Amino acid sequence: MTRNPRAVVFGSGHSALTLATGLLADGWRVDVFTRHSTPEILGHGAGLTQLTLPSVHATELALGLGLWQHTAPPAHQVRMRMLPSSGEGLEFTAPLPGAAVAVDHRLKSAYWLQHVTDRGGRVHERTCTSGDVTGFAASGLHDLLVVAPGVDSDLRHLFTPDPDRTGGATDRVVVQVHLAVPEDDLPDHAQVLTCPWGEVMLYPVLTVDGLTPAQVRTLSAADAPPVHVTPFAGVCVQVMARPGSPLDPTPAISPDGANGQTGAGLPRRHGAHARTAWTHVLGQLRTLDAELSARCSDHEVVTGSELVREIHPQVRRAVTTVAGRPVVGIGDATMTVEHASGQGAGASTWVASTLRDQIRQQRQANGALDAEFLSGAWEAYWARHGQYTSAFGGFVTAYWSGSLPEHVLSGFAHTVSTPEGAAAWAAGLDDPARMNRLLPL
Repeated sequence: MTRNPRAVVFGSGHSALTLATGLLADGWRVDVFTRHSTPEILGHGAGLTQLTLPSVHATELALGLGLWQHTAPPAHQVRMRMLPSSGEGLEFTAPLPGAAVAVDHRLKSAYWLQHVTDRGGRVHERTCTSGDVTGFAASGLHDLLVVAPGVDSDLRHLFTPDPDRTGGATDRVVVQVHLAVPEDDLPDHAQVLTCPWGEVMLYPVLTVDGLTPAQVRTLSAADAPPVHVTPFAGVCVQVMARPGSPLDPTPAISPDGANGQTGAGLPRRHGAHARTAWTHVLGQLRTLDAELSARCSDHEVVTGSELVREIHPQVRRAVTTVAGRPVVGIGDATMTVEHASGQGAGASTWVASTLRDQIRQQRQANGALDAEFLSGAWEAYWARHGQYTSAFGGFVTAYWSGSLPEHVLSGFAHTVSTPEGAAAWAAGLDDPARMNRLLPL
C-alpha cells in the first residue's frame, strides 16, 4: 500500500498556510510549525494587513480559505491621488475587476491554522531553529520541506542572498492602525495617496479587538473551550514612509537615536511606540491631505491594531540543501515585495499555489521532488507572477525618484486619464502581468 506523501512547513504566515491547505487537499500529510498558539496570535499586536485583490481572493475561496467571504467589507474601486512636490497632481478612480477584501492578520493566521487542523493537518506550537530543520531533513520522514517563516526569523539565513534578482522593494517605515468606523461610513473603495514622502493607503478591513493577557491564559488551558472572537468592519490606514522623509516617525519614536529598539535590539512595533508613530504621521498628513487627516482623526483606533515596522528588503535563493535534502523557502523568507504596490498577499498566494500545482504535476509524472525540480517550480512562479510583481514594485519606487524618463511619466498619465485606461490599470493591479504590458516602459 502506497503511503500518502508527507510535508513539513516551518511557519504559519500567508504563504505557508496557503501551501499547507493545498497540499492537504491533494492528499498529503502535513505538519505545520508555528511560534504561537491561536489564543496567543489573537492576543498579540497586529501584523501588517494586506489587501487581497480579486484574483487572489478567488484562489483563497477555491481553497476554502475565504472564511469571511460574507462578512469582510469589500472594496470595488481604487482611488489614486498623486501629489508631486511641485506642479500639478494626478487623480483618478479605477474599478477593480471584482471585490477586494482585507482581513486583520491576527484573524487570518489564527483561523487559517484552525482550518489546517480541521482538514487533517497537524499543527505544532514550537519555535524552530535551523537545527530543527536539519533534524527533520536528516530524518528522511518527509517528502517535502518548506521554510516560510516571518521576516524576522533566523531561518531565513538558511538561504543565501541572491544578487541577480530584485523584489522591487525599498526600505520603508510602515505605520498602521485600524479605525472603528460606523457601518454607514465605511468606504467601498481603496484610497491611495502617493507622493515623494511615501504612500498612504486606506481601505475597508475586517478587524478584531485583541484578546487580553488574561483571556489568552484562560483560552490556552488544556480544557479551554474553542477560541471565539467577534470580528467587525473598520478601516485600515497604512502609511509607508520613505526613511528620512517628513512621514518617517523614527525621530519621534527615538529622539535619542535608539531606532525604536529595546536594549536587546528587538524592534518595538506595538504599544506606545506605535501610538507615537501614528500621532506623528497624522500630523504630517494634515500637510498632504487635510480632508484625509480629518477623517482619520474623527475615529477611534482599534486597540492592538497599531503597528510601526521597518522594512529592509531581502532577496534570497529559494532552494537550499540541508543535511543532503532540498529545502524550499517561500514568502518573506526569500523575497520582500514592495508593500506600497499592493501585491503582498498576491505574491504569497501565487508562490504557494504555483508550487502546489508544480508538485502535483511532478508526482503524477512520478518525478522526484529534488533540488532541481524545486528550483524549477519556483522559477515557474517567477515567470508567471514574480517578475511582474517585482517590476510593478520597482515602478512604484522609481516614479518619484527621478529615474523614469518623461515619456514614461506622461504615458502613464495619459493611460489613466480615460475610463478605459483606468480600468486597464486596475486590471493590472489585480494581475501584474497585465500591468507589465500596460506600463510604457
